Amino acid sequence: MSIIELKNLTKTFGSEKAVDRINLTINNGDFLTLLGPSGCGKTTTLRCLSGLEEPDGGEIYIDGRCIFSHEEGISIPPGSRNLGLVFQNYALWPHMTVNQNIAFGLRKANLEKHVKEQRIRDVLSMVSLDGLADRYPHELSGGQQQRVAVARMVITQPNILLFDEPLSNLDAKLRMTLRAELKRMHMTLDATTVYVTHDQIEAMTLSTRIAIMKAGIIQQVGTPQEIYQFPANLFVADFMGNPTTNLFHATAQKKGAGIELILDLAREVNLSLPESENIHDGQKVVVNVRPEDVVLHDPQTPSQLQLKVYTTLPAGSEALTYLRTADEKSEFIVKGPEEKHRELHPEMAVGVTFKKGNIYDADGGALLYSFETGNAQMH
Repeated sequence: MSIIELKNLTKTFGSEKAVDRINLTINNGDFLTLLGPSGCGKTTTLRCLSGLEEPDGGEIYIDGRCIFSHEEGISIPPGSRNLGLVFQNYALWPHMTVNQNIAFGLRKANLEKHVKEQRIRDVLSMVSLDGLADRYPHELSGGQQQRVAVARMVITQPNILLFDEPLSNLDAKLRMTLRAELKRMHMTLDATTVYVTHDQIEAMTLSTRIAIMKAGIIQQVGTPQEIYQFPANLFVADFMGNPTTNLFHATAQKKGAGIELILDLAREVNLSLPESENIHDGQKVVVNVRPEDVVLHDPQTPSQLQLKVYTTLPAGSEALTYLRTADEKSEFIVKGPEEKHRELHPEMAVGVTFKKGNIYDADGGALLYSFETGNAQMH
């Protein structure tokens, strides 16, 4: 295990800053995922850490040892950083067998032959490739080839494991299987892991912590639950979640000892909150409510927002229902048990309430307030 520290890390390509003064600490045994849209700087950050790219500024430390410093002119070569890297493409030697590809990582290790052979057998078993040692890459499936790439990395027993979108070329079922393999392997090896992906489900299921990036800047670092339930700003709220979250523009008004949010929907809908020092009278805000936190009701229930069903998408145990306001200018999504959504049909009216959500400043996007049914009333 190792502690990684990035201090004011910067990388520029031409006039564009791919990584903009990043400060990040990755703890011993962390499985930290760099997550964000294409072009946000996550792969560049990983490549700077690995030594494949040289930053234009900042410092990188591993266990307190400086491996890069722009000011001091320090740049430890990749082979001396004691880390392993798995790429998006498998990068296997086509003329070598599985056994030879894995053993390639040990070519410089001063180990006796029987020790090397035992280590190869152990790694093959770890990645579920028993019995395939004599096959060539073209005789393997995509998932098996990726397992070989992982085995070739871990056989050198690096302190740090780096993954650059290793599952993106695989089909959905295989990705799910290999996610479980990677998580099990991380727990077995107890190695500090840095993982790059744009797939939110991968990040949520694999990580102990997630760092969300946008335009080379880290927007939020936290556990998967913190990132999902309490996004630090509007970008994180909108980016996280599949399906996408519901965002409602509103205006805050002072009302007695509390705050009234008037939602910009087809008719006036208010959300009453206790007084908050972060929300001011007349302030423009955005209310974020996850699809699973929207509750469907009979439209005759009083004090509920009534909407028409646009369409329902069943997906086994769950279903997504798209609702629209009467003027069809506003649409949002409800997620819940399929049996509850199955009987809904177009033009059917339903009532809804919100279980919980977050409120953001419409201008700066900062998180202002988080509410649950107990501290907010929709009417």
